[in-house]
Amino acid sequence: MQQAIVWIVVIIILILVGFGMYYALRVPRTASSTYPADDGPNFIDVSEYPEEMQTLYAVFTRRCSRCHTIARPINSNFKAEEWRKYVHKMMRKPGSGLNPKTAEQIIKFLTYDAQHREKSTP
Repeated sequence: MQQAIVWIVVIIILILVGFGMYYALRVPRTASSTYPADDGPNFIDVSEYPEEMQTLYAVFTRRCSRCHTIARPINSNFKAEEWRKYVHKMMRKPGSGLNPKTAEQIIKFLTYDAQHREKSTP
């Protein structure tokens, strides 16, 4: 008798799990997050930047492209002082590959770029 009850409970659990999986698979999946900044240009002409900034641009593009398009930070409207907070937030994400030294290099480039582009826009 106890064996029959155990089998009935197991079958009921399997049926409930089956229904749960069926309904979970029917839930529409949300599209991955895209941002308006992703649609803009994905490069910066750094030919007129100082040599150090050109080197840091290479670090920026190599590291930041691991998690998102380069267009996202390039087309973001962050001010120079906002980049530090944002890069440190990105550094905490798993798989970012950012360490404090690399983060500081990226912050230095993004700060310079933000200041340079603020001056050049009318």
